Amino acid sequence: MPSGRIPVENGELAYELRGEGDPVILLHGGMLDSRMWDAEMTALEGRYTAIRYDARGHGESSTPTERFKHYEDLRALMTALELPRASLVGLSGGGRIAADFALTYPDLVENLVLVATGLSAMTTKDPFVLEQNKKLEEAGARGDLPAAIECVLRMWVDGPRRAPADVDPEIRRRCQEMYTHTITRHRGSGFILMDELRAIERVGELSPRTLTLVGDLDSSDILDIADQIEREAHDAREIVVPGVAHMVNLEKPAEFSRILLDFLDC
Repeated sequence: MPSGRIPVENGELAYELRGEGDPVILLHGGMLDSRMWDAEMTALEGRYTAIRYDARGHGESSTPTERFKHYEDLRALMTALELPRASLVGLSGGGRIAADFALTYPDLVENLVLVATGLSAMTTKDPFVLEQNKKLEEAGARGDLPAAIECVLRMWVDGPRRAPADVDPEIRRRCQEMYTHTITRHRGSGFILMDELRAIERVGELSPRTLTLVGDLDSSDILDIADQIEREAHDAREIVVPGVAHMVNLEKPAEFSRILLDFLDC
C-alpha cells in the first residue's frame, strides 16, 4: 500500500518508498496501478531506493478535474522527495510518461528503462489492437464494463498472438482487478484530461542511457517503437523477451528483475 501522498497541482499522488541507495522510480501501465510492481519493489529495495506511485487518475491517487501533465506530476514527486536525479522504469503508458519526462528534464534522469512502451503521439496501426479498440468503444457506449475490460485484457495482457487460455489466469485476474478499480474510480480521466508531448517525433533527443524491453508476442506497434528507440535514441539498446506479450514483468518477474538489476548496476 502507498506510504504517503504528495500534493501536485489540483491533486495528489499516492506513493510508496522502500530501501536505500540511488533512487529508482517505477511507473505503471495505463489503467493499471503501482501494485503491478510488487516483485520489483522487493528486488530493488536491497540495493536502491525503490519508489512506486499511482499516476493521477489511477489507483489511489486523485481524480483529475482539469487538464494536467503526467510528466510534471513526476517532477513534483521528485521535488517533494528531494531527489536530484533518478532512474526511471516505465511500462507501456508509464514508459510514455518517462519518455516525456526525459525529453523535458534530461538532466534529472540517470537511466531510462522503457518496457513495452508507447510514446506520446504514436499512431495505432496493429489490426488486432484497432479491432479491440472498436469493440471497447462499443462496450463503453452500452455501459458494459466487463466487456470493455475484456477488450483491454485481450489487447494488453493476451496480445495479438495468444488466446486468453494461453495466459496465466492469475496475471489476467490481477490486471482485471487493477483495470476495474481505475475505471470505476476515475472514469478514464487520467487519459482524457492529460496533455503530452510528441515524443514519437523526438526519439533522437532522448539522451539518458536507455534500455528498452519488449515481449516478442506484443503488438506490432510496440515492437516497432522498441526498434525505433534502439535505432534513434542517443544511447539505447533493446532486449526482446521471448514468450511474453505486453506485461513483461508480470509474466517473467525473475528474468525481468535480473535484466533490470544488471542494467542499473552497470
